Amino acid sequence: MRCSNTAWSAAPLMVLALTQAAIAAPPLKEVAPTPLPPPGSFVSPTAATPEAREWAAKHLKGWPVERQTLAAHLVAKYGPPQDESQREITWYDNGPWKRTVLYRDGDLHKFPLPHRDVLWQTVNYKVALNRIPAILAYNGSILIDHTRGEITAHCDTEEDNMLSLNLADNVATGSDTVEQAKAYHAQIYEGLRIREPSEYAYKLRFQTPATNATTADPGQEAELLIHLQQTSKGQ
Repeated sequence: MRCSNTAWSAAPLMVLALTQAAIAAPPLKEVAPTPLPPPGSFVSPTAATPEAREWAAKHLKGWPVERQTLAAHLVAKYGPPQDESQREITWYDNGPWKRTVLYRDGDLHKFPLPHRDVLWQTVNYKVALNRIPAILAYNGSILIDHTRGEITAHCDTEEDNMLSLNLADNVATGSDTVEQAKAYHAQIYEGLRIREPSEYAYKLRFQTPATNATTADPGQEAELLIHLQQTSKGQ
């Protein structure tokens, strides 16, 4: 197969044009990405004191270093826990919490990023029955005890527990949908990672009663059993 003289004569012009374009184009500049802190490296508003670190090292021997560090922050903020065992330590009525439990071991939770749920914190709170599915759809690490009138968040930091409960309250009251709460949670979580904290992570934005007198729901006796008891008494 023969090529025409026109094609052959055009070839040098094409090569020349490509060469000139390559020379004229400026080299691409590599931009290094800004490194982010690793997940979970939040800035706690309370720094652990030497005495708190000493307490954790003495009382939590054999616990993972991350748990000892978290315990030291909690001890610096709330004092030593009231209850201790080999697997957990517990504070009662500490700060805004009805109960705070730090476990040596925790379950894997992947939202918003993988971590271990080791810190459980509880407040008195009444949730309408029809809002419970939405709250659980938002965050599976929230527990609702309707009988006791309590709500508990468990995560790996106090900040994330605050965030979870504040957004759960938004879902419970209808001010946020499940999708909005999930998106806002991720947004604030990222803000914590890059040192741009939000009040949502440091303060409960709703009122919690001192007791569960107005939040507990003991339920109703089963009508069948009441009827059977009445029947047996009448015989």
